This record gives sequence, C-alpha cells and structure tokens, in this order.
Amino acid sequence: MELYKDPSRPVAERVEDLLARMTLEEKAAQLCGDLPASFIVDGKVSLDALREKFPHGHGRFTQYSMVGIMDPVQIARISNEVQRYFVEQTRLGIPVALQTENLCGYPAAGGTLFPAQINVGATWEPELAGQMAAVIGQESRAVGINSAMSPVIDVSRDPRWGRTYETYGEDPYLISRMGVAYVKGMQGQDKEGVACIAKHFLGYAESQSGLNCAVSRINDRELYEVFATPFEAAAKEADVSGMMANYGEIDGICVGANPKYARTLLRDT
Repeated sequence: MELYKDPSRPVAERVEDLLARMTLEEKAAQLCGDLPASFIVDGKVSLDALREKFPHGHGRFTQYSMVGIMDPVQIARISNEVQRYFVEQTRLGIPVALQTENLCGYPAAGGTLFPAQINVGATWEPELAGQMAAVIGQESRAVGINSAMSPVIDVSRDPRWGRTYETYGEDPYLISRMGVAYVKGMQGQDKEGVACIAKHFLGYAESQSGLNCAVSRINDRELYEVFATPFEAAAKEADVSGMMANYGEIDGICVGANPKYARTLLRDT
C-alpha cells in the first residue's frame, strides 16, 4: 500500500507522500471546482462525462444538492457512483469533495428545515445551534456530502446588507459562541461528520453602503478585534476545517489575494 493511502500514518506524512507523486495536471485538478450539471445527464451519472472532463481527478463539486430534487436514496447512489469513479478510475484515487450549503438544513428534498441563522442567534442558546448542526450534518453525510459551506460567522452591523439573515447578528462574542457550537455539531467529536468551511474571511459584511461584494474600509485593529474574533474562535476552539474568503476588497486589494490577511493573519496568527 502506498504511504498516502495508509490511515495509520500521520496526515502530514501522507500529504507529503501524495504531493510527491502528483503531476502538475493532477495538482491543478485538485484546485478546481464544478457543478453537478457537469456530469449529470437526464438525472443519472455520465461516466463518459467524468472521464472526459476529470481524467486527472477533481477538487470539488459545489452546490451538490443541485443534482436534482430527488429522493435522498437516489442522491446517495449518485454519490457512491461518483466517488467510485474518482477512487477506482483515476491514477491516484483521490476522492472528490461534495459540497453544499448547510446554513439552516440539508438543502434538498427530504432535508429538515431549521430557522435562519439570524433566528438561531436570537435564541442566545449555542447548544441549540450545535444540536441543529448535528442533525444537518447527519442528513448531509447520509447522502454522501462531506463538506459544508457554513457557518456564516461574519459580524453584520449594517442591516442594509442583503445577507444579514445568514449571520448570527452583530455581536462578536455571540457569533463566536454560536459558530463554535455549530462547527462542533456539524463536524462531530472526531471529525467523523461533515467538514465546515466558515465564511467569509474577513470583513465581508462591513461593505460600503451595505452592498454585497463592495469594498470594505476597516482599520487593522477593528478588523482583528471585531471581525476576526469569531474565525479565531472557530479555528482554536472547534478546529474548523476551512475558511472561505471575502469576495470583496479591503484597502483596494482583493482579500483572498492579500498575503496580509490570507497568510499572515489567517495562517500565522
């Protein structure tokens, strides 16, 4: 067995071994994402489409519940078929991430619908957020989803911003407690659940005039003490699996491409 396939070895060792084996094309493929429509034809998996479009593997299929308004059992079968292709018919056998939005439920037929995050925040009971997330995670995992683009832990202080309902509100402490509980509930005790991607790092809700994706003007101290606090809590207390970047810019530089935030603050600090 190749070292990277041995679950008994440390993750860092397995990653180094895998990277050493990968071609440039295979590395690039892991950075790419697509929608389920790229391989679903008439409600079924097209192996020909998978072979044609993803011969070197693939990073993620996002909005995965868009495979169709169908029975969860059908979606689970599709998930198995898709993963079987990537594990058995690509050179390295790397499974693909199947992502969906899990803010207030598994977003497809048969999923339990919970209140929006702003309503959950109004309960002031983080343990409820954790219990809710555990149910969402179980329903998602059951159909093959392994990655959730949630929770939204932006500090939202301008109600003109159209995504305010996706947040827990305006208080960094409350948002931190809710976010930590959600991540722990979704990911599970030993990360046996669904991986959480907290968003949006950083200052996304503080956009000019409340316009989505508009520029944010935030000084460094406030950015760290207010807006970064929930993300720091999610990382240090709940071991959140990933973070999604703010789509906009701060000080004229796209946040996702600014090493000051994306590397120094996020990874180092």
